[in-house]
Amino acid sequence: MKAVLVAMFLAVGLMVFAPPGRSFAQSAADTMYVSALNASGQPNLFNAITGDTTATGQREDINRVYVLQQTGPVDTVYYLNNTITMTQFYNLTIVGKINPTTGHPPVIEPIVNADNTTPDPFVACDTGNVTIEGCYLLGERPDGVALTTTLINETGNNVTMRLDHDVIDDWYGGNTNLLQHHGIHDNLFITNCDFRNVQSYQWPKGAIYWELTVGPVDTLWYENNTFFCVNGSYYGSNWDAEYIRFDHNTCFLNSGPPMKVQQAVNEDIENNIFYGLLAHAGDSTEANTSQFGDKIDNPNIVVLDTLGALTAPPFNVTEADRHVNVLNNVYCWPAPIVNFWNQYNDTASDKLIIPVFMNANTQAVFKNEAGGSHLVAANDDSVDPGFSSSLTTPALDSLVQYEYLQWLNGDASNYIWPQLPTDPTHLFAGVPKNWQQTQGYPVPENLTYSDKALLSAGTDGKPLGDLNWYPSVLGIQKVPNIVPTEFSLSQNYPNPFNPSTNIQVSLKQPGQMSLKIYNVLGQLVDVVDQGFKAAGVYNYNVSMGKFASGVYFYELHEGSNILTKKMLLLK
Repeated sequence: MKAVLVAMFLAVGLMVFAPPGRSFAQSAADTMYVSALNASGQPNLFNAITGDTTATGQREDINRVYVLQQTGPVDTVYYLNNTITMTQFYNLTIVGKINPTTGHPPVIEPIVNADNTTPDPFVACDTGNVTIEGCYLLGERPDGVALTTTLINETGNNVTMRLDHDVIDDWYGGNTNLLQHHGIHDNLFITNCDFRNVQSYQWPKGAIYWELTVGPVDTLWYENNTFFCVNGSYYGSNWDAEYIRFDHNTCFLNSGPPMKVQQAVNEDIENNIFYGLLAHAGDSTEANTSQFGDKIDNPNIVVLDTLGALTAPPFNVTEADRHVNVLNNVYCWPAPIVNFWNQYNDTASDKLIIPVFMNANTQAVFKNEAGGSHLVAANDDSVDPGFSSSLTTPALDSLVQYEYLQWLNGDASNYIWPQLPTDPTHLFAGVPKNWQQTQGYPVPENLTYSDKALLSAGTDGKPLGDLNWYPSVLGIQKVPNIVPTEFSLSQNYPNPFNPSTNIQVSLKQPGQMSLKIYNVLGQLVDVVDQGFKAAGVYNYNVSMGKFASGVYFYELHEGSNILTKKMLLLK
């Protein structure tokens, strides 16, 4: 078997330098540095991007990277006065540079126009790809009004949206969603992001990503994110995605159903913390309207049902095609939420239906494994991680007040949950009104936890939840006191390898970088690291035990520089 794989490696090395669908050429897009204000002192972000066109309306460079670079001692706010509409160009890439004095990323905030309007959405995309990295995306206007709008509204096909190392804060979606998808064969990659106070009075609206009934998407990838008080779904659909990965995320308090893809075909839900989700619970009326995401049953965090429409043409999916893993997750409903449910049920005629991790219908699907499907749920435990009481006490107080108003008053349309604290000065109240003075940096919450057993409970031996709260275990080691003279990427060692290998990266100058792994089809399979890095030499230990044997390409980006090498996983 190993001889066959070595022969395959040599064949691929001779025949395939650039896998189909992806170019590994060394050339890259150029960079445009965007100032916050133009020469007239007016907001410049919209004009700089949309004005970067030829006389025929095409982009000067369809792959240009727009860099928001802060150079002064005061943090910069980039005000957006109009929707950036992608109908005339292919890609939009916005990269925020960390302020070298304060260590803060640039803010993108909507401005209040003369007619009291604000951009809705921030980005409208019907072609090309959208990438936003290293930015603080604020949904609150300078006058303190929370937006009822969308961050990115995507209406095309074969579109990829990427958010990485962003903070998405204080968005009030009303009857809409933060990220909207209306096409087919699209991709969404959300990595190393912090979603704070994303709200809606009509959950499960307010979703991070909500696929409508137009058709399936290719990939939904969520890794190393924090969802702090997100009152809606992290993803939801009436269709399937070709692959869903929800790995190492920390989910802290949620009123509505967090995940709604009940006919998932290929899905990995692993190494996550689910704390106080589905706090709204539900009554018989909501159960009968399928708010729970599957057959009438208890609301549950993980939703899975038997295949329905996907078994028919043009999909023709069978149960034997399904591979779903739900592994090494912890979940907890803290006492204040449980006490509220019990108090309400003591007097209510239509009692609340209490949520569970997996309801009876979901459990039955896992147990049956009809038609040769591969469905595994293991090591998912009810554990309180032990977050700081200075965080949980005010947050739970606010959430319970919100549910009290919903159930006892019968109308939550005028209430936004994070803005209902007992003490309006505490951190759960959302973005401070004096944003430009305080900047809101860093985010005030700290989601490290006291349960030491969870620090090595992941399928990879790492802490559960968002690993950005534990940066020392991300598998990155900076070599001290070395300032490289060139931008370089080492050959991995050992090579071939099983299951882990080492890669060294040299960054000549500080900036946004990424180290990613692709298969021979040019498909992204792993993001090793991504974000702002100081100049230096970095060693990465990369584990690929979950991937199949074969040739892979690893690619290093920094600014306009790109380097690519290949490696062989040999099991």
